[in-house]
Amino acid sequence: MKNYLAPLFVCFIVCTSFSHPSNQDQEKSAILEKIHWIIERSDMNKVRSAFKEICDENHFPGLVSGLKDGTYKGASPVDDFGYRHEVTFEMKGGKMISIDYDEIHKDGHGKQHDEAYCKQMLQSGTTPAIAYPSYENQMLEKQDFNRIDAVSGASYSDYRLRLAILYAILNSGQL
Repeated sequence: MKNYLAPLFVCFIVCTSFSHPSNQDQEKSAILEKIHWIIERSDMNKVRSAFKEICDENHFPGLVSGLKDGTYKGASPVDDFGYRHEVTFEMKGGKMISIDYDEIHKDGHGKQHDEAYCKQMLQSGTTPAIAYPSYENQMLEKQDFNRIDAVSGASYSDYRLRLAILYAILNSGQL
């Protein structure tokens, strides 16, 4: 019976080492979660300063050029309103060539195509259907979320997109 335990133990160690993120990845994920809650629960001045400070301290890039070719996906934890902030982008030749961002409710609908939500948000001067494509186009043009200009009425979404991009880079193992 003992002869069977050693290989099982080795298999357990090997399998669990591949299925669990490293301590460094866990630390980075915890930092991104901290940023998430700052974005969700702070005024915009605090969001701006804390986001920059935390990214600088941890050497989190805003510039995506130079990432390996492939598809990157990232999402924040669910916010107080039941939305995850999700991004998918493709890199080719060291350049972001496509990007899709939306805030997806836990019931599956996205803000960008939610006509009732967009109609309600138009009172603030913009809608997700206007702001998200603007942010996407700016990322494709500038390749750096630090150079994105906020769309009036959608400043929090700007930082939610930035955070989702960081989650995508973390998921790729390049953060």
